[in-house]
Formats: sequence, C-alpha cells, structure tokens
Amino acid sequence: MRKSRKLALLMLPILAAYLFQATQYARAPVKYNFFVVYAKNADIALNPGSDLSPNGDTLLQNATSQQGLYNLTLGKWGPGYSINYTDAFNVTNREAFNIMMIGFNFSEASTGNSYLKIYILNDTDSDGYGDTEVLAWDGSNSAISSTDYIWFTAAATYGNDGGTSRVKVQIDLPESGIDFGGQAQIDYDGTMYLWFTNA
Repeated sequence: MRKSRKLALLMLPILAAYLFQATQYARAPVKYNFFVVYAKNADIALNPGSDLSPNGDTLLQNATSQQGLYNLTLGKWGPGYSINYTDAFNVTNREAFNIMMIGFNFSEASTGNSYLKIYILNDTDSDGYGDTEVLAWDGSNSAISSTDYIWFTAAATYGNDGGTSRVKVQIDLPESGIDFGGQAQIDYDGTMYLWFTNA
C-alpha cells in the first residue's frame, strides 16, 4: 500500500505537467495591411473611421511609401480569432453630382483577403448617409456591380462633403489550416480597389 501511494505521488507532477502541456498552443500572428486605391480624377474622400488598430492608430492612414494611396492596417491576429471593425473607414462623395460604387476587389497578388468580409452601408433613402448594410466582399468575390451598387448623394457644392458611407471589416481566421511557411508571422497584404461612376 505504501509503495503504490509513493508511486502515485511521484506520478502526480508528471501527470500535471503533461496535462498543462496538452492545453498549451501557440497563436502565430497574421498581419493585415492593404493599400486602398479609389477613382482617379474624382473628388471622393476616404476618411478614417472611429475604430482603432491594436496600436491605437486609426485603421486608415496615408501611405508613406506610395503617394496617392491609403494604408489600411487591420492589426496582427492569430488563428481562431474573429475581429469586427464596424467603422474601419468612410467613403464620402465630394462631387456636385451623384455617384455609385460599382466595383470592389483586390489585386491578384493580394494575400489574406480570403479571411475578410467587407460590408458597405448603402444610402437607400437618399438622406446622405449609408443605412443598409451590403456585403461588398465575401472572401472571394465582390457583390457590388453596375446593377447592385452603393449610392452616394451629391455634395451641395463641389468640394464639400456629400453622401457618406461607412465601411465595416470582419476578420475570421480558422483555428487551423493557415500556412505560415514555417514563420511565426505572415504579412497578409495587397491592394484593395474601389470603383466608382457618375449616377
């Protein structure tokens, strides 16, 4: 009886260490960083939303390395995370006529966009503010087209703020199946395009 009790006492630390080790797992961070391009020769403003990245900065900032582009930094997240930015950035029409967003896509070289869902608020009542949520990017395809578009009302005068819509970003990372290529972190990046035309 004493021998089995001693053996059991000796096994407890090993068993405890095994159980502790079995519940530990690593979360390798994924960095989301996209350039944002919008229509040239048009007065369409992209403005930071109220959401902040984990480092406390706005998600949308001027890209210092690419003149005329914006940088959308969504943070570093590991497998199994689900993050919602309800006000990532805003799109504002500063033209003196109505416009429509008729396209939304990523450059062919973009990576990590399959883990993103992006919603844009459509101005369905023409009051100048987006009010109906539209899924613009489902992780592989855009739902916006010349027949299913996002509406922006005209500015009262050219150069002033007209219709404004909020852009929402959802990040869903699976618990497994992300290829980090043996690295502790992967930079997911690329270029996001917003396409507009006059209404």
